[in-house]
Amino acid sequence: MTGWWFFALLLVNLVVVAVYLLWFLLFKPERDNRAQFIMQAVIMLLCPLVGPLFFLCAFLKARFVELGHRDLSDVEFSKRRHAVRLKADEERERNIVPVEEANILSDQEKKRANMLNILLGDTQENLAAIALALDSDDSEVAHYAASFLQSRLDAFRERVRRQNQVIEEKKAREEPCLEEMHRLIWDMIHILSQKVLTDVEQRDTVGQLERLCQALYEQDRGRMEPGCYSGLFQLLLDLQAYEQAEGWAERFAAQYPDQLQPYKLRMKLYFETGQTEPFFAVLEQLRASHVEFDHETLEWIRLMRR
Repeated sequence: MTGWWFFALLLVNLVVVAVYLLWFLLFKPERDNRAQFIMQAVIMLLCPLVGPLFFLCAFLKARFVELGHRDLSDVEFSKRRHAVRLKADEERERNIVPVEEANILSDQEKKRANMLNILLGDTQENLAAIALALDSDDSEVAHYAASFLQSRLDAFRERVRRQNQVIEEKKAREEPCLEEMHRLIWDMIHILSQKVLTDVEQRDTVGQLERLCQALYEQDRGRMEPGCYSGLFQLLLDLQAYEQAEGWAERFAAQYPDQLQPYKLRMKLYFETGQTEPFFAVLEQLRASHVEFDHETLEWIRLMRR
């Protein structure tokens, strides 16, 4: 008698599983969780009575039982950004080598992989080195470098063009414009100092940088930091624009009289151009101030007195 009850239970369980699968195929054909329904049917088939009752209770609980209100008083819905600490990609970092070494690797596959790793990393300081890859004997590596530099420099040129347009429209007095101008000056100094542009474009862009500095100096000279003066001076000196370089060095000295750098820039200019009298005139100004000499300045003095 017990065997008949067990056989009847298996038969009823089989009918329940079949109805469940038919219900899924007829009413839920568009659902993507097909594997979930099939797995549930297999569990109900292997666990007679227990399996169907378990899933039935779960369905009734989810559908009809009220779980009450959640206490969300301790939950913070904030839009503040949180710093996410990602684990370092050690495998990738082990494969990164200096750009110069990546260019001289003999294995083409390794050379290409290393160049891609370099381009995916922090390239702010490596534009000049990446430009060396343009002469690589591997055309694929040269293509990587050319595409990267073209993209980076196009974005740079567009920023410069937009800022010059803003100045022409006489919007340079607005605070957001002044802030953007200040950031752009730093970015221009950073890129121009790496000399990745052609000689003609370098000279033209330095001229645009000087106009930006002039506009910022006129509107808010407090934003003209020592690094801005030093970077512009060095770029003008490289172009042998000595008169403009001297003018900015004098402005630097007038704005920051208690720093050594303004004196050094003028002494460097006169040292490189061989102007003895202006050099020693600046030296006398330095001695009259409370600014201390450094080793490089003392070396220039020694060489000029020969």
